[in-house]
Amino acid sequence: MFLFETEAIVLRHYPLSDSGRIVVFFTRKHGKIRAVADGIKNPKSSLAGTLEPFNHVRVELRVREGKDLGNIRGAELVSAFPGKVLDLRRIYACSYFAEIVNEIVQENQDNHLLFRLLLASMKAAAAALPTTALIRYFEIWALRLNGFLPNLTVCSACGKNVIDEGFFAWIEAGEARCRACAGGL
Repeated sequence: MFLFETEAIVLRHYPLSDSGRIVVFFTRKHGKIRAVADGIKNPKSSLAGTLEPFNHVRVELRVREGKDLGNIRGAELVSAFPGKVLDLRRIYACSYFAEIVNEIVQENQDNHLLFRLLLASMKAAAAALPTTALIRYFEIWALRLNGFLPNLTVCSACGKNVIDEGFFAWIEAGEARCRACAGGL
């Protein structure tokens, strides 16, 4: 069993018992972590407002080796998203960002760059109304940082740099080919 403190963004939570919740965090150093917040539904709980979705928090967790769920020992609010001005577009954007991260990130695998991207995108959505450009930027970089976006600067078959001459897209395979490897495509 080990105890650690980390910076995290609350992605979601769901009920566990009459007084507890399971909270899903995306942490800077440890990736996605699920943890139990006992007594959070009590009116006098100090964690109640802190562990709401999209909040940026500093959380103290206790995790046992081999267990899927940790225990939340304490949490401190760093910043709340989507900010003081509640607008459905901001809430939708933050919710969309959190859902993408929740789906593509593996548990207990750090992804420092994706954490920075999520935090910066939520700050941008809180500062001004989110635009389509911000949402597409987040989507593309989330895919790229997790290895889902193909590298279109080199030929998938031979590894030759295709920036200068251009490439031929082999749509069925999701690959980019140079002129020689495309074979007349």
